[in-house]
Amino acid sequence: MAPSPEIIIAATDFSDAAGLAVERAAAIARGHRWRLRLLHALGDGDLLERLDQGLRGEFSVELARRAAGSRLARERERLLAAGVADVDYEVIEGTLPSLLPQVLHQGEHGVVVIGAQGETGFRQTLLGSTADRVLRSGALPVLLARRDPGQPYRRVVLATDFSDSSLRAARLGLALAAGAGFYLLHALELPPDRSLAFANASPETKEAFHHEARERANRQLQAFGARVGEGGVELTRAVREGPPAAVLSAFVEEAEIDLVVLGSRPRARWEANLLGSTALFATNGLPCDVLLVPGGE
Repeated sequence: MAPSPEIIIAATDFSDAAGLAVERAAAIARGHRWRLRLLHALGDGDLLERLDQGLRGEFSVELARRAAGSRLARERERLLAAGVADVDYEVIEGTLPSLLPQVLHQGEHGVVVIGAQGETGFRQTLLGSTADRVLRSGALPVLLARRDPGQPYRRVVLATDFSDSSLRAARLGLALAAGAGFYLLHALELPPDRSLAFANASPETKEAFHHEARERANRQLQAFGARVGEGGVELTRAVREGPPAAVLSAFVEEAEIDLVVLGSRPRARWEANLLGSTALFATNGLPCDVLLVPGGE
């Protein structure tokens, strides 16, 4: 079982989207008595503007570091006054995606919270948003903040394919959103009637196959839920038929979900810039917050 987080890291480029991430991270830290770290990466934000400043001799890394540190110090004082018990801050050189494995200090376990929007328009097309690149790095659990941070999570879906990665994610989701109502959701993909699997099968054979698949999925979900909810947390189980992305989208709308929790499986080095199709859809296509948890070693 993965260690519970003890620190929440709010990554900020001082944009409005990053402000949502800071407020959500602060709410979690306040509710759990976890430490909060404000983090600014000097390489993130408006690169083209910095290049222009550099060409005109107006950009200095040291001046940028001091300015960011001053803003983070003021933010720290505001959050301490708002009831967050322990807040520190750090300014790092480089970009957040490239330095993500290093943002936790020795022995720390934590979650990075980022805003759902990074650069937009031409800059996003050229560079890819910071949020997207952070998610694709797969280095640490990442919470993508979209919803109003003034409201606690009330309804959380723990999506599972019964893998160890989804178990790790579900347990972290329980810790992060303690007090919410939890749904354990599995998408069952049945072969279409016109697939080779049913080329010469009778309707009775097809129905028998579908029935057994549904029964097996329900048994697996019950067993998985027993592993996730070992601490006595009540989980509402749901098996829905269809492609995972479509099932997830429909369920989020139906149950008015605030947070979706997904696990991502370990990938080979050449796949490090890829997200699985379901995770990619969740991070780009859902209106709620998303917690993406990379698989353990």
